[in-house]
Amino acid sequence: MKNKIAILLSIFALALAALACQAPWTTPTPTETQAPTETATTEPTPSLPVFPSPAIYNFSFFTPLQGWAVTQYGNNILVTVDGGQTWLDATPAALATLPSGTTSWGLTPFFLDVNTAWMTPGHFGSGSSTLYHTIDGGATWNTNPVPFDNARYFFLDQNGGYALVGLGVGAGSQYVAIYQTTDGGANWTQTFAHEPGTTASLPGSGHKGGLAFLDMNHGWIGGDIPMTDYFYFYATSDGGTNWSLETDIILPAGFSNSYMEVQQPIFVGGTAGYLPVRMLTDSSDSYLLIYRTDDGGQTWIYQGMVQNGQDVDFDSPTSGWIAAGMSLYRSTDSGMTWSAMALSGIPATESILKVDFVDGQHGWAVSTPDSSTLSPLNFYRTDDGGSTWTQLLP
Repeated sequence: MKNKIAILLSIFALALAALACQAPWTTPTPTETQAPTETATTEPTPSLPVFPSPAIYNFSFFTPLQGWAVTQYGNNILVTVDGGQTWLDATPAALATLPSGTTSWGLTPFFLDVNTAWMTPGHFGSGSSTLYHTIDGGATWNTNPVPFDNARYFFLDQNGGYALVGLGVGAGSQYVAIYQTTDGGANWTQTFAHEPGTTASLPGSGHKGGLAFLDMNHGWIGGDIPMTDYFYFYATSDGGTNWSLETDIILPAGFSNSYMEVQQPIFVGGTAGYLPVRMLTDSSDSYLLIYRTDDGGQTWIYQGMVQNGQDVDFDSPTSGWIAAGMSLYRSTDSGMTWSAMALSGIPATESILKVDFVDGQHGWAVSTPDSSTLSPLNFYRTDDGGSTWTQLLP
């Protein structure tokens, strides 16, 4: 067990050292938690140029035809109006050329609906940046300066949102600031920041994976720390000023001495939501645990798990999907039981990395035959609830 902890500490230290050399969060991350969406009033413009044969890793759909994607290394933002068969380049013209000496903008947009998105290109520690905001599906982008860079966003609607900003990393620590906007990103107010030599309610220790909010007051930050049986999951009820550790989440019976990475809650309607937690046991087995809340995050109840689970998506309060290695699992009972699907169209030799469904029938997945290089990235679509898949890319 001591060897296991030593290995985890080494991995954590190496990850933090790597982050110190680049802008945080420039690498594609698991599927982002989405805010409640609004009904689109217009369609993304088809006049944008076609982006031929993109390598897609992160993507988010809102209807069977309309969705967004980011290219593998975070340099281009794409939009589709035909279910993913054709991708249009919605990248702002100002981002057409990378700064000298860099290889990626590190784009990690937040998509609210088919028309609305926010993003900040990485400026690699400059302390300020430009916020890009579109309300017409990427046809045009509004810009305004923001007093931070390296930000990840979460918006509840067209006006209210938050930014989680990386301030730097240290040995076993990651320091952050949190900003709030009530006017769509035009103005920001800092609600929290780590300061040297002070103690804060959100500790500097540990890695912060992202943030999610149910309303403008209640939010969560999940992450990980190199300690066994520890849920690194903090909640706020005052808009991010003060944070408290969630202490009532427990492991399922029969598991202990496990290392956990807590993701961000996925709210699926009203106060119902899900919390995905990756668990690495002391025997090096990996599981994706699913917890559920019906009271807006006041309590989280363990539902079920899938071995080797990589990505999860819920298309309704009772229906969800988990990508796990070379398998896709489906639940129709709020995550309590998960059944492997018989897939047609995705080769059995490919690992499924990402999955996104807009309803019980229409979904998309990214897979690869080589999990070490993530090359190539193959993009698929289903119209029958995941039974049969059609390859769209490459």
